[in-house]
Amino acid sequence: MAFDQRESRTQPVGVTAPKEPLGFWASYRAVRRNVLELIPEQAYRQPVLTGGRRKGWMMLMDPPALERVFRGNVANYPKSPVARRLMTPREGENLIIAEGQSWRWQRRTMSPMFQPKALKAMSPVMSVAGASAADRIGAQDAEVVDVYPEVIAATCDVICDLALSGRDAINRAALTNAIEGYLRNIARVSLLDLLGAPSWVPRPGTLLNRDGPHMDRMTDEIIAARRARGPSDPPDILDMMLAANDPETGAEMDPVTMRNNLLGLLFAGHETTALAITWSLYLLALHQGAQDRARDEAQAAITGDPEAEIDPAKLGYARQVIEEALRLYPPAGFLTRTALEADELAGHEVKAGATVILPIYAVHRHQLLWERPESFDPDRFAPGAAEGRHRSAFLPFGAGPRICMGWAFAMMEAQIILGTLLARFRFTLPDGFQPVPRMWFTLRPGTGMPLRVERV
Repeated sequence: MAFDQRESRTQPVGVTAPKEPLGFWASYRAVRRNVLELIPEQAYRQPVLTGGRRKGWMMLMDPPALERVFRGNVANYPKSPVARRLMTPREGENLIIAEGQSWRWQRRTMSPMFQPKALKAMSPVMSVAGASAADRIGAQDAEVVDVYPEVIAATCDVICDLALSGRDAINRAALTNAIEGYLRNIARVSLLDLLGAPSWVPRPGTLLNRDGPHMDRMTDEIIAARRARGPSDPPDILDMMLAANDPETGAEMDPVTMRNNLLGLLFAGHETTALAITWSLYLLALHQGAQDRARDEAQAAITGDPEAEIDPAKLGYARQVIEEALRLYPPAGFLTRTALEADELAGHEVKAGATVILPIYAVHRHQLLWERPESFDPDRFAPGAAEGRHRSAFLPFGAGPRICMGWAFAMMEAQIILGTLLARFRFTLPDGFQPVPRMWFTLRPGTGMPLRVERV
């Protein structure tokens, strides 16, 4: 049965768009407050916006043109200098920022870790983490619980256990603090970025970062201890990374690249998934009919001990809910690229050196691409519903050769943890509460996600 929109008390919250593209100082204030406030109203109803002098900029919402950036001419559109600075480790590089041959061999080296056979073996760990999160929520014995930190803890447990299998003690609190410090101090656009200062000029936030060096040292110690001790049986992700080499050249990762990629996995491996689950819980709290449907499915998907395992193959509607949450609240809602050479996109000239803005948040809410784009409707992602929809109209994990390598991992984990929570609890919105979607590096609920929780 299709979801009835009339039962909603309100539309899901969104970001208020400015009437026109912002000027320099207004843009600076916006990116310090919420990057999505840079997207003007026209971007939700027009396929492309252009502006700027000299090299200029282009804001792209046209799926065929997005297809060219992500797939057809991907080498011409590397990350912009600002994006690269925000994602660059303190030293060396990682898969996220690497380009060319360096990116290709790192991708080839790490991709076997996320193949279907490897993913299947990971689901029990995800079920246990979901059950632990449910236990923590239930133990609070409170009418209203902020579910966001509990979901963050669950996804952090998953990636730490799968990466290190409990053999190496990583301080989860230190990891969380390091991520928060990075988002607060480093992963925010600086005035120097907008003025075009080179990346080697220190930004104030970088000088304040004390967690990064600590995490680097801790990760180096973990890798060194694992090398000395040898792999576990079965191997975990760190074992796979240490044993991996480029299938074409036989090259192995150097120690700094190994550390950077492990830290990247620990960060990206739980942040995106936690956000997808958290926004899904908010949307289901808004729409009780959809929540009832997802709960019935989740309870039917429990196999054996309900605290041990839930079958993700039986969570099809939960997957639809998660995909709709990723449409409305894409974790990477604002991307930037730089054109290396002149090109044409959506019938517009792109000069060499131009900034190409990919506002995924606006693409996912575009009036020409989606029916009732501001409304919550998981049946948009029902089997067969995507027929006729351009594949580049929905880009929660990017696309093309650089699509997020762990997207299938993230989706399976989100289904399992969301299903586990729904099987035990009903979630509703506290009176007067609305979350605030706020993006610096990822699109988070700036207010947390306090929800009223009731056992079922």
